[in-house]
Amino acid sequence: MRGRLRGLLVAAALLAAGGATVPAGAQLGPQDPSPAAVEPALAPAQPSRALGRPWAGRLEHGVQLPVRGEGFESYDQILHRIPNRPWRRWATQELVTVVEAVAASWAADHPDRTPLLVSDLSRPNGGWFGRQYGGLGHQSHQNGLDVDVMYPRKDGRRAAPRTPGDVDRRLAQELVDRFLEAGAVKLYVGPHLRLRGPRRIVVPLVHHDDHVHVRIPNPGSGR
Repeated sequence: MRGRLRGLLVAAALLAAGGATVPAGAQLGPQDPSPAAVEPALAPAQPSRALGRPWAGRLEHGVQLPVRGEGFESYDQILHRIPNRPWRRWATQELVTVVEAVAASWAADHPDRTPLLVSDLSRPNGGWFGRQYGGLGHQSHQNGLDVDVMYPRKDGRRAAPRTPGDVDRRLAQELVDRFLEAGAVKLYVGPHLRLRGPRRIVVPLVHHDDHVHVRIPNPGSGR
């Protein structure tokens, strides 16, 4: 797993540097995407910038996570459906690269499993993502460095877990380990799942029994 994931991260970063640009008129509002719209992530015209903090910041030159890709599909935690709405799928190029690499590595090692369900990242320009945007909202997810990924289910269904008992804890731990390997600096996990990792990085937090909240370092800050 380790060598494959690192190789995918390097390859994805090189591909992202190839110069594709976000098309004019990219979806920025609350429209629903077409389920048939499957496109690779496009690199921004300028490098992505995560400004401020994940809980008090904004996003410049973000990238929209595709509706689906190798090993993942986007998922709407509020409407409980696939795919997620376009305006909930923006992030830095670096975060999209990590998500795509982890998902591709997952698919290679688990060809018979359902894809990972990737939920909210940030809004198109970052900023507040609270209750007015549905459900409990997010205290962070403001500058393109955070993403929610649903845990795999025991029954293998292509759906989010509804209770801790639905979660395949072995695969959930593997998912946490893969994001650790990819360089995550914070992983909020369900307090009822007994998932393990470095104490300052893997942190049990209420309302995370159905998904892991992944935060990557800000490449522009050196941490």
